[in-house]
Amino acid sequence: MKMKTIKPLYLGGKTLIEGSLFVTDEQHGRQLLQKGYAEECDGDGEPLVDLTERDDSPDPLTSDKAAGKPSGKKKGA
Repeated sequence: MKMKTIKPLYLGGKTLIEGSLFVTDEQHGRQLLQKGYAEECDGDGEPLVDLTERDDSPDPLTSDKAAGKPSGKKKGA
């Protein structure tokens, strides 16, 4: 769903100002419409953020990985 921001939004790691174009899925788009944060857009402009692009990494980032702790089984388990 292609949308345009009505209010500044932080999406996909970027802050989008009013009038910025972005792409999101249907459910998220409906939520933003209901809250008055964005409106549907049929314009030809290039979206700044595409939230439909998924990072299909098989290994999600956990707090232990972010802290640099080794993963694996505990000793004695």
